[in-house]
Amino acid sequence: MIQMTKKKIFLAVFLLVMIGAVGFFLWRISSLTIIIPISQKIQTGRNNSLNNNSGSVSASANRSGVATSGEKKVAVSATDFMSPLPRASERVTKKPFGIFITPATSPVSPERFQGYHTGADFEIFPEELNAEVPVSAICDGKLLLKEYAIGYGGVAVEGCTLEGNPVTVVYGHLKLSSITAKVGDKLSPGEKLGILGKNKSAETDGERKHLHLGIHKGTSINILGYVQSKNSLSAWIDPCLYVCGK
Repeated sequence: MIQMTKKKIFLAVFLLVMIGAVGFFLWRISSLTIIIPISQKIQTGRNNSLNNNSGSVSASANRSGVATSGEKKVAVSATDFMSPLPRASERVTKKPFGIFITPATSPVSPERFQGYHTGADFEIFPEELNAEVPVSAICDGKLLLKEYAIGYGGVAVEGCTLEGNPVTVVYGHLKLSSITAKVGDKLSPGEKLGILGKNKSAETDGERKHLHLGIHKGTSINILGYVQSKNSLSAWIDPCLYVCGK
């Protein structure tokens, strides 16, 4: 009888211990399932905060035109500038941007000018000598000037924006009467501006048939084809950086 009582007591204690152990185990699982989501939520919230802050910095940098770390600034030219003539890269064979020209060393004869070339000269192909050669606007902007000028014949100037900065684009040696747009009219990239003047005629002021293309920094109109110092050349941009590969 006493032996049976001992067994019952032992079983009761064993059951109580087991129940307590199971209860403790279930409590730990419940605690862990609560802790894990809270921890994840805190971490996710921190990430969102960082992402939002990064977005704010990036947006601010974009507005100011300054690229932030990890952000590649895309030049306007990559998408908005176009070539004034087809096969443009093949045409710049005599007077590229920045070359120093003298009557004695010039690749063109006879040579009337001397100095650092402020633009790039796009030559015609032999079959274009007596054909109409259309010239296209290279950028989106307004026509600022069209007139006859010594050294050019017909010349046009367009005001554009390049990489967020104002520039004026000089198109030289055009047939003036072929420019149908009026000063103040809007031009689009690829839109026909006019045609090249006839070879060694009044339309080109006696020069060979070709296009002189210059890009001057700022809003002031400057149609100089040559400058006398490299310091002055810094006010100009090489057009081939933006149009020769297109």
